[in-house]
Formats: sequence, C-alpha cells, structure tokens
Amino acid sequence: MTWLAAILSVKIVVTALASAIPFLILPPARLAALTGAGVGAAPLFRLYGVAIAALLVGYASGFWLMAQGVFPWGVVSMGIVSNGGATLALVLTGAGRRALPFVLFLGAITLALVAAAVAPGWALSPIT
Repeated sequence: MTWLAAILSVKIVVTALASAIPFLILPPARLAALTGAGVGAAPLFRLYGVAIAALLVGYASGFWLMAQGVFPWGVVSMGIVSNGGATLALVLTGAGRRALPFVLFLGAITLALVAAAVAPGWALSPIT
C-alpha cells in the first residue's frame, strides 16, 4: 500500500462512519438531537449525506489511477479544498471549539494531502 492510498483509505473509512452513513440512515429525531436542528431538517441532512458519499466515491477513484502508477492530482486537489475548506470554515465560525477532534482530523488530512502534492513520488511509494 502506498502512503497516498493509506491517507485516502483513512479518509474514506472515517468519513463514511462518522458522517455519510449516519446522515443517510439515522431517524429524523436522532438527527435533530445530534445536530441541534429541527426534525424538519432531516431532508437537508440526507442530501448532505449523499454529497459526502459522492465525495468518497471521488476519493476512491484515486485508487484506480494509483494502481496505474499515475498520481491522482484531481483527487488530491479535491481533498485539499474539501478538507481544508471545512477546517477553515469550522475554525473561522468558532464551531471548531465544539468539534475539535473533527477539526483536527480534517486538518491532518489536509496537511497529508498537501504533503502528497508537494512530494508525489513519496506519496506513491510503498509504506515499508
């Protein structure tokens, strides 16, 4: 497994378990309790779950390119914008204090993807 494959695998698994799946399957009352939004916001959270699932499919598409020895620039760029943007939004709005583990995870993924973009040879090298 390459370093970039490991980064993407962690991103996909953690995000699927922490965001996409819960927003897609939790009952509206549980979503309301979890998010602080009203029960009527459930359709919005379902749409958000679908959007996150679509991003995860995008991340997974990088594995096909890496298997061919090609650096997945589009996937890495998407990840930097998505994770970096989310980190910035949470920090700048003050919401990051309430969700510090989430912010740290998103920030770490951002930094790892920036490192991969700066050193694609390293990113595609096997973990030894």
